Amino acid sequence: MGTPDSTLSVRACWLSWLAVETVDRAAVVKALGLTHVRETTSAHGVELIDEVAHSEEAQFSTVVVTRAVQGWTLVVGPYFGLPHPHRTAHVTNRCRELSARYGKAQLFFHSEQNDGEAWLIAEHGRILRRWISEYPELALGEPFGVERRLLDAYGITGRPEDLDPTSDLAGDWAATWGDCWATTVAEESSVNPTNATADAGSIGSMLVAAAPAFE
Repeated sequence: MGTPDSTLSVRACWLSWLAVETVDRAAVVKALGLTHVRETTSAHGVELIDEVAHSEEAQFSTVVVTRAVQGWTLVVGPYFGLPHPHRTAHVTNRCRELSARYGKAQLFFHSEQNDGEAWLIAEHGRILRRWISEYPELALGEPFGVERRLLDAYGITGRPEDLDPTSDLAGDWAATWGDCWATTVAEESSVNPTNATADAGSIGSMLVAAAPAFE
């Protein structure tokens, strides 16, 4: 059982994060080109994540890097927000590149305000699935895992992006996205930061860093 300091319990009204399957967070920081890196306590890091999500000034420039969590390193902040169309292609490419280097890399967006859900699953340089509930036209790949099972439970045998948006079936799914939240997908595919426990012996602090501007 994790201690209070080892349990992340990351929450935000709009929570975006990158998950990379490695405990070498220094390498992830370098690969992402993060600068002005400083340590902070886990408690302050969690508070900062929600502050950044509400800050027009910092939301696309500040990220928080967690301790190792179940063999993954998480980088949290709207900088990695899939639902921002002007950023989707860039963060998708970064995730793909990281998966080529580390085997697996994933992106997630979860809204506690019922503003949508999004995820991107990449392995070995290949995008397996990208789903952005607010922009179904940007979907890539085929549903699998928990997404596929929940679609089946709603009677959706194909892909949600192919549904007639005016149909009752599409409406039923979109009402709550079939309870298929990014945290649900992350729980199965990597790490759900809202209830994850940091690895035993991992570095005890979080990192705050500046993210580079998009080229």
